[in-house]
Amino acid sequence: MKKAIQLLVFLIVQIPLIPVAIIGVVLVMYKEYAVAKRLGISPTTLGATPNKWLMHYFGTRPDEATVKFCKWLPMESHLGYFAASIAAIIANWLTGFTPSLVAVPEAGTETLATFQNPKTLEFDRIMKGYVDQVEQVVVMGAGFDLRVLEFTAGKNVKVFELDLENAQNLKLKTLKKAGIAHDWVTYISVNFDIESWVDKLTAAGF
Repeated sequence: MKKAIQLLVFLIVQIPLIPVAIIGVVLVMYKEYAVAKRLGISPTTLGATPNKWLMHYFGTRPDEATVKFCKWLPMESHLGYFAASIAAIIANWLTGFTPSLVAVPEAGTETLATFQNPKTLEFDRIMKGYVDQVEQVVVMGAGFDLRVLEFTAGKNVKVFELDLENAQNLKLKTLKKAGIAHDWVTYISVNFDIESWVDKLTAAGF
């Protein structure tokens, strides 16, 4: 009964906001594909960033840094996401409505459509649980993931991120614009297809 009421409230809010949602989806698609193509960066570089944005606003996984980052990232639309999901967010505030896109299924029941959020939380658990037991952390193909900043800030650990030069440069510019501290991380640009990431990593102090 509770889920039926939550869904009803969502539909009541969503129907008049359908034009807003369509505009939001168009904005997001334009940024993630057209702008990304112009910048020479693959949309897959975003990784789970959209999911983390959504999880933050539905209270599944607080992530102020990702929200700040998305506001300044040229190939992402903070306003677009808000427009596309505002009805669901309002329904969540009113009734606790949680769409499957931001829900966390029980362990063992994940599907191809729902595995992203449990995976994100599992990576969080590993980072948080082991960061104090290691001397170095290496993130390969980091993309726009900011998890390492949250879990290594103020820790006595060396941190390395490796990624393609274009994506990494955009990430660094966006971090600076968003005012997100990241000076303890060593960023290494590498083309994994033609360069030795091992050589670059060791040359950087690993």
